[in-house]
Amino acid sequence: MKIVVIGAGAMGCLYGAFLSEKNEVVMLDSWQPQVDVISKNGITIEEKGQEKQYPNAKACLSGKYSAAADLVILFVKSIYTEDALALNSGLFGENTLVMTLQNGAGNDRKIAKYVRLENIIIGTTKHNCVNLGSGKSRHTASGATTIGSNHNAVENLNRVAETLREAGFEVEVSEDIQRILWSKLFVNLSINTFTAITRTKIGFMVEDKHAWDFARRLVYEAVEVAEADGTYFDRREALESVRKVCIDAADGYSSMYQDVMRGNKTEIDAINGAIVEQAKLYGVAVPYNSLIVDLMHAIESAYKYNQQERT
Repeated sequence: MKIVVIGAGAMGCLYGAFLSEKNEVVMLDSWQPQVDVISKNGITIEEKGQEKQYPNAKACLSGKYSAAADLVILFVKSIYTEDALALNSGLFGENTLVMTLQNGAGNDRKIAKYVRLENIIIGTTKHNCVNLGSGKSRHTASGATTIGSNHNAVENLNRVAETLREAGFEVEVSEDIQRILWSKLFVNLSINTFTAITRTKIGFMVEDKHAWDFARRLVYEAVEVAEADGTYFDRREALESVRKVCIDAADGYSSMYQDVMRGNKTEIDAINGAIVEQAKLYGVAVPYNSLIVDLMHAIESAYKYNQQERT
């Protein structure tokens, strides 16, 4: 397949690297130095202290590549989805499939402006990576990639699943992808925000009783919103799924942690912010998630102040 990955960060590089061994892969990114190094050397994945080179992956500056693709995979932050789609609209032909494995909610609605509904694949991944820069990613945790569709797309789902499996990914095709997406949101709204605020590895959240109480409050609020929206969860099981991720990816760093450490804008509005907005629709009280959204925005605003203090 001709595959274009929009977003050559940690996760984009992982999927692009693995897929490049049996497919034509082009990585698109807005950061010129990342594009240059991938164009020259390909992608490097570090795993368990060993590095492997994937020289077949090519790269281009976002917006500068317009050949129609068989499959487009979105790995930009949710806050940049609309801009990335508009900038790269030339990628979308009549039969182009678009898969989002991004954090946050609502990305599929943005994609629907560019391709048919049955060509949209939505999903989650249990892989975790850290961006080392210069076309390198450290692969810190593995797991299933779960994909599905809100429309009649069995043939398209099977095609994408087979392509991912040929690249070495474990793939599950779900008939209830909304439930999977809610489950991923529970993980992100607790782990991402906590590790970004405390600047710790993922595993710390289950090691400290205060941290775990933090997670419990956020997840329980989100479960109430999910139920109001029509998807029902046992809140203890939802919290247990978060605990399992913390254990499985204990030595990893969340994407929001990496954003804060680099002084970048986070996806807080598409994660905890999505819970807050949904809660307004149903009249559900979510004081802890609301507080976290405000706190993360304050942390983002403090980047400039902290830089001035260091200089």
